[in-house]
Amino acid sequence: MFEIENNNLNSKLGLHYFPDTFHYRQEDISKWIPELRAMKVGWLVIKSSAERAIPESFIKALIDENITPVVEFNLALNGKTKVKELQVIFEAYARWGIKYIILFDRPNQKTQWQAVNWMQNDLVDRFLDQFIPLARQAIESGLVSVFPALEPGGSYWDTAFLRACFNHLQRRKQDLIINNMVLSAYAHSNGKSLNWGSGGPEQWPETRPYITPEGSQDQCGFRIFDWYQAIAQAVFQKEFPIILLQAASVQSPENTVLTEEQTKQNRLTQCQLIDILKEPQLNLSDSNGEVESIDTNVLSCNFWLLADSLADDTSGFAWFQNGEAVSPCVNRLKEEKKTFEEPVVSKSQIQYTPSTHHPIRHYVLLPLFESGVSDWHLAVVQPYIKKHQATLGFSLNEARLAANVTVVANPKTIPEECLNELRQAGCKVERIYGDGTSIATKLAER
Repeated sequence: MFEIENNNLNSKLGLHYFPDTFHYRQEDISKWIPELRAMKVGWLVIKSSAERAIPESFIKALIDENITPVVEFNLALNGKTKVKELQVIFEAYARWGIKYIILFDRPNQKTQWQAVNWMQNDLVDRFLDQFIPLARQAIESGLVSVFPALEPGGSYWDTAFLRACFNHLQRRKQDLIINNMVLSAYAHSNGKSLNWGSGGPEQWPETRPYITPEGSQDQCGFRIFDWYQAIAQAVFQKEFPIILLQAASVQSPENTVLTEEQTKQNRLTQCQLIDILKEPQLNLSDSNGEVESIDTNVLSCNFWLLADSLADDTSGFAWFQNGEAVSPCVNRLKEEKKTFEEPVVSKSQIQYTPSTHHPIRHYVLLPLFESGVSDWHLAVVQPYIKKHQATLGFSLNEARLAANVTVVANPKTIPEECLNELRQAGCKVERIYGDGTSIATKLAER
């Protein structure tokens, strides 16, 4: 089963690494690890071939920096990849600390298939015939086989393809895959508001595959995860964690050269998403109104692209070119690094009174131990966070900014004097503690 990730303080922000498999040398580690550290990147999407594993030294360097790697194989959809050929690489990756792998890419897109195979019937079944054996082996090796991202819209409409895949997995009784399911999605902005399609099909019921009526919205935007989760809820009666790829890109970078104006727009939209990731408790707006907060099931938003050579078509998307930062996103993260760290201010720097404005509606305060954040605490509060759309954190200073604070900790880990400080700051405070069952019960009753 999926466990909530405990990684960087900037836990949702990620990047795609180079779009090839040639930058895993020691000199690449020396160059890029300090940059990733300075930006507090929590995830990195890296590419692997099926014939040769990424060097252990590179993977270990990421994990030592508390960066979660996501390994993309992008296997050909020709049915020729055998389980035994990948088993050794799977087991090595699991042993080195890799958790997430993505086997295929955009199986709903005609260009990913040989023409003769695309034209045959039962495309979904033929895709699953390739996906299931490899996914099962990955899971048995200790990995999470992330369901591959689909082309938004696509030759075979992505929401229809995804629903069919879910139904077929259920019909085939693939409980091992379903119970370990993590989704992925291409969350391009397509030049639209980051709110485009927010709320999914429930909010836009007139939208159908291949048909988006005037005045309606669809899944072809950053909020694609709302639509995929609605399908998961309809088929499985639950939602899944999801990894967002190429987040907020103005369009798919495949075979794309951005104009100067598109490059500016791409960087502007990425900076806007960075602000949302950094300050989820604040109400940020764009030209189309207030931007919705990002669902707690979103594990990471991975931006395209850390770096590439100027000769490649993707260079218009790169944050670094010729080793130098060219995107304002880089400095935005480095210069405002303090917003990710504890504490932002000391007690002596700020005085709180009952009349202090509370920009956060509801804050759930968890203890932060020397060993880091407790996965157990995160798991037990997740349904409560989702139900009440509360802000989750570990900072007493942040909690003071909330009108309501729920403290999930016993008096030894967060003393009563801390709660009194919150009350003095005008917060309404409630403490919940006990064993796992009793805490879950108490939270469910609220």
